[in-house]
Amino acid sequence: MQTRKDFHEQLGALFAETLRMGSDLLSTIEKTRICFVDLDRELADEIISGDDIFDRYIDRIEEGGMEMIALQAPVAVDLRMIIVIMRMAQHFERMADLCEDIAQAVKHIPSDYVSHWMREAIDEMARRALRLVERSMECFKERSVEIAMELDAMDDAVDKLHRKFFKEFDRGREEELEVAVRVVMIARFFERIADHAVDIGEHVRFLVEGTISPMKAGEEP
Repeated sequence: MQTRKDFHEQLGALFAETLRMGSDLLSTIEKTRICFVDLDRELADEIISGDDIFDRYIDRIEEGGMEMIALQAPVAVDLRMIIVIMRMAQHFERMADLCEDIAQAVKHIPSDYVSHWMREAIDEMARRALRLVERSMECFKERSVEIAMELDAMDDAVDKLHRKFFKEFDRGREEELEVAVRVVMIARFFERIADHAVDIGEHVRFLVEGTISPMKAGEEP
């Protein structure tokens, strides 16, 4: 009986660590949004140097999860919870990497390059991506299939913004190609952050229902 209590205490600690990682990620995404809108190179350096925090998070979470699986042999929903926690940590770490990529790109964009409409379009994508990540965390905390389904619709709005941005940018572009590519990639990176949030919703569905949805086109394995 004590062993089972210890197991659930460990699982609760792993759950809490994952939520802390998600909270730090939300802060980083918001900093990344501001970094782009203001083309703030000092903030870009802060985001880049802070990426190590997420590497340490994922090391702790994956080590803890694998140890619990090896020593406790959990089954059913407990096993699924550990798997989902480790998968969430992987998504969080990849989103943090995308924030770092955006910060690196910002450092190479001239301050007078990004027009007002570009700032507004990418800022809107970033805000929606941030909201998606927030909702994906709520989905996980509440184990809500309903919220998981809601994430798909929210992501569609981000995809539409990205397509609109690309069309407008391609139609009016007369800028240096290298810098233009950086701006386009920043938009793509915010879209990918939103995609990762949707994937978290799919993991929650697996946690609750015990089934895995078919992988979407372009989704990372």
